[in-house]
Amino acid sequence: MDLSFDIKNTEGDQIMVALSYYDAETIRMFSTDPKTLTLIFYDVTLVRKKGDGYVGHKMLYAISDTLAKFLNENEDAVLCFYCDSGTDIKRSHSNLLPQEYRSALFSRMFEWYTKSHSISGFINHRVKIEDRERAENTQFAHFICRECHQDAVNAIGHLLMEK
Repeated sequence: MDLSFDIKNTEGDQIMVALSYYDAETIRMFSTDPKTLTLIFYDVTLVRKKGDGYVGHKMLYAISDTLAKFLNENEDAVLCFYCDSGTDIKRSHSNLLPQEYRSALFSRMFEWYTKSHSISGFINHRVKIEDRERAENTQFAHFICRECHQDAVNAIGHLLMEK
């Protein structure tokens, strides 16, 4: 099941949150553990449809709220964010690579939202995938899920770091 949610704000920004699930065959490439295979992994893509400049706190809050509701309604869901070097974005910390900035932003969004809503029982497992030949190609993956699924995402994270 692929889903998308359009989020708009009063400043004219519009971001589409797209969730595309990984089929069981794809997950089996990373793990044969039955606990992992019962989970549903969703690739989360944020697509800016309107607006420019920095994405404000209100928009980040709306994105976080949409994803939190999705996780609450889907017990076996794991949200996967992937930050590669392919897209540059406007950022306030130019000393960070674009993908590192997006990774930090995802982590900050998650921490801020869970803290402000006194939500517990969820984790943000961050994986740094280093390119030993070209440091600027370092990538980051995030797995956001319930704490009870931590072993499954840790195992997949270790496989990604080895590649």
